Amino acid sequence: MKVLISHLPKNKWWGHGTPIYKDNPAMRQGIVPNQELVEIEMYILTQLFNRLPIDVVEVDFPQFLDQQNLDQRQHDFVFVRDLFISNQKGEIIISKFSEKARQVESDIMEVMLDSMGYKTVRIPETINATAEGGEFYYCSGQKILFSGACRNNIRGAEWVAQEFNVNELVILKSNVFHLDTLFTPVIDKKNKLRGVVACTELMEKDSKIQLKDFTNRFGIDLVEVDVEDSIGTDQALGEFAVNCCPLPGYLIGPTRFRSLEVNQLLSKLDVMHITVPTTQFRLSGGSVHCLTNEL
Repeated sequence: MKVLISHLPKNKWWGHGTPIYKDNPAMRQGIVPNQELVEIEMYILTQLFNRLPIDVVEVDFPQFLDQQNLDQRQHDFVFVRDLFISNQKGEIIISKFSEKARQVESDIMEVMLDSMGYKTVRIPETINATAEGGEFYYCSGQKILFSGACRNNIRGAEWVAQEFNVNELVILKSNVFHLDTLFTPVIDKKNKLRGVVACTELMEKDSKIQLKDFTNRFGIDLVEVDVEDSIGTDQALGEFAVNCCPLPGYLIGPTRFRSLEVNQLLSKLDVMHITVPTTQFRLSGGSVHCLTNEL
């Protein structure tokens, strides 16, 4: 397995202050991250992934998105998860953003991936479909695709599922911009989906029922966590503990879960939970899953 990570931009990451994107309660207009911590946290994350039994592909931050003109900077390219969806076998779907300001990031990533020899596919402009990488978790072992339905729409989720020829598509609706801020799968050493951790409180009622039916049908453990382990609320930002990169036998996230049930599940499945701080990236609504993407 390969995991892609971007370097930081040459200019300070949102050094002029973050913008605001819809449905993202983490972002506050004009907040400037602590640049020393940004560099330390990105260094730790990159070093960690280079020590795991995977291949790490590091790419330079595109100069075009790091311009001197403050109004033209697009520094969220570091959240490479958002830019594409991969079947982890060489086929990649380029995101079609509902947040139009970010589409240029995926367009540039497409050029990068094409130059590396990957097969990239675009969702046709002729259909009313939106699909962003942070709204998906693809479990390649059983070909199960989880999709959010906030920035994704149903047509986009179904298009991706059809393109990847998945066995199961599970759509989880919420008002939170990306699924990875409230949900994570747990993958065992044999690359099998064995558990899911979710803040079902932030999901719509029918999606909560659907998730429970799915886990019961496949014998998958479901652990429900509080909002503090997810993105949180407009009043109080959460810890983003669920924003994990699940790899075979590992769950890489930003902090320990408050829920003891999660620790019991990981112990039962013999999955190692490794944490790496992403306190500054949280200010833009992202964490470990957002900063990484499987190829």
